[in-house]
Amino acid sequence: MFTLGDMIFEYDEQKNEYNIEHHGISFKHAARVFFDYDRIEFYDEENSVVEDRYDTIGDLSAGYVNVSSEGTVIGNIDSFMGEINDIIFVVYTERVQIDRNEEKIDVVRLISARFATSFERGLYYGKY
Repeated sequence: MFTLGDMIFEYDEQKNEYNIEHHGISFKHAARVFFDYDRIEFYDEENSVVEDRYDTIGDLSAGYVNVSSEGTVIGNIDSFMGEINDIIFVVYTERVQIDRNEEKIDVVRLISARFATSFERGLYYGKY
């Protein structure tokens, strides 16, 4: 789990490592898309049998923060693109957890993140 702004995120570390290796982006970087107020959100009906899943397309530069973490790989974005700002596609679900004080807290569970396809970029920029 980690907090970015006033949002709480969680993810599976093995999936995060896979994501970094195959898509060049960590979930900690991908979480910044939630600070893009122009992001596009879709309900993923096809993959929401067990839990409600959402797809979002947004700008990675939104909410940019300098994150450093000892012993944790944040991502190797520069090896996949020339700049740190780009449009990404993120799959997530929303969960409610109970904290130590028995209070409910909203948590965003990151499932997948990758750079957007040209079609998805077109959706984001209003071309389609």
